[in-house]
Amino acid sequence: MKKLFLLLFCAINVFAQSGLPTGDPIQACLSKEGIQRVDAFLASQTDKKIIPGSIGMIVRHGKVVYKKAFGKANLETGEAMRTDHLFRMASMSKIITAVAGLKLYERGLFTMDTPLGDILPEFANMQVLIGYDTIKHEFITRPAKNKILMKHVFTHTSGIAYPPFASLGHEAYVKANITFAFPKVKSGLKLAEIIQSAAKLPLTHEPGESWTYGMNLEVLGRVIEKLDGRSFPDFLRQEIFAPLKMNRTYLGVPTEEWKNVTQVYTRKSNGQLGIYTDQVGRDLMGFSTETSMDFWKDTNTQLAMGGTDVMSNVDDYARFFQMLLNYGELDGARILSKKTVEMIEKPLFDVATKDGVAMGVTGRSQFKAGVTVYVYPEEQAKFETISAGSYFWLGYFGTQFWIDRKEDMFSMVFMQLAPELTGHNGKYRHLVWGSIAK
Repeated sequence: MKKLFLLLFCAINVFAQSGLPTGDPIQACLSKEGIQRVDAFLASQTDKKIIPGSIGMIVRHGKVVYKKAFGKANLETGEAMRTDHLFRMASMSKIITAVAGLKLYERGLFTMDTPLGDILPEFANMQVLIGYDTIKHEFITRPAKNKILMKHVFTHTSGIAYPPFASLGHEAYVKANITFAFPKVKSGLKLAEIIQSAAKLPLTHEPGESWTYGMNLEVLGRVIEKLDGRSFPDFLRQEIFAPLKMNRTYLGVPTEEWKNVTQVYTRKSNGQLGIYTDQVGRDLMGFSTETSMDFWKDTNTQLAMGGTDVMSNVDDYARFFQMLLNYGELDGARILSKKTVEMIEKPLFDVATKDGVAMGVTGRSQFKAGVTVYVYPEEQAKFETISAGSYFWLGYFGTQFWIDRKEDMFSMVFMQLAPELTGHNGKYRHLVWGSIAK
């Protein structure tokens, strides 16, 4: 009996330590009225069936001062959203892949000016798209003048495209059938083969001269494999997830956790919410024939796309972001150096772009590109509640984060709805930062 009690105590203690400590929002200098507004907003969006369900989290001064779930995780079964549910993180995977790549940068395996082609020869002699022959259905290209450098890969300034996102030559990019996200279980695909196929497509612009949302983090995953020798999933598990005690963050979800995965929804033509199926993904996003919304059932997979495939929860991501706020360390685990974290927080490229994602996410054609993130410039922050220099990114299925070093604070909102066209996350962020009292 004594042994059983000890085991139970240890199990509870490990679980308790897996999250960040909790605190009171008022003691963290957030106003009671502000938090009530956040509460009311999130509740109203699920009550009105604008979104199926959500989780909001606020962390200030290293403590979780707000964490609540609203609505449903599954509309068909009626399952209520819980704060321990698992989510498809989609493009919120990118910041984790970037940190993994920066670990190899710190180890001196490349510099930011190292040509990508020196690591992956398939990118040594790239073509740049200048037109599309609609009769022959062929790209019109010229040789690139600039080499793709590693700093371009980290900042989406390489010109590497997400094939279905390209406007010029869209037909040919889609026809290439590149699996850029969510590879189906037992697809037989290898990351090396996918990246080699992607390298055969032309760049959308000269490296370093604009910003295009593309397969840069997928490419970085392959760079990690080539330089380190481990598979990309194993590198993340061993170098990021394990030391940070992100114990419920997965590339391939174990079967006992499948019941905790939230359902993804989309808005149907009749205005009702419906399940986001593989066919919806092909119709809306141009997903390849080897893509599946059930990609996460490939337990302990050795194939994952660095820009999309992480499955996780709010507590684990809170540990990751607190590590960044702590300049690369959490609970004795050093992931990055202080100076490397500072690089993430700088606008490294300030470029004009016509990219649809850039315009949709920020509403701006002048992009302040950081390491996979957008950094709020002073001129924009003047008319926002968030501080200049704060940075953020989001996932296609509705997850989003914001980190504000000046306020020693970050916040997240998780839901599973795509496309999300109501501005929900921006309204949530505005209310969260509007709750800061001092």
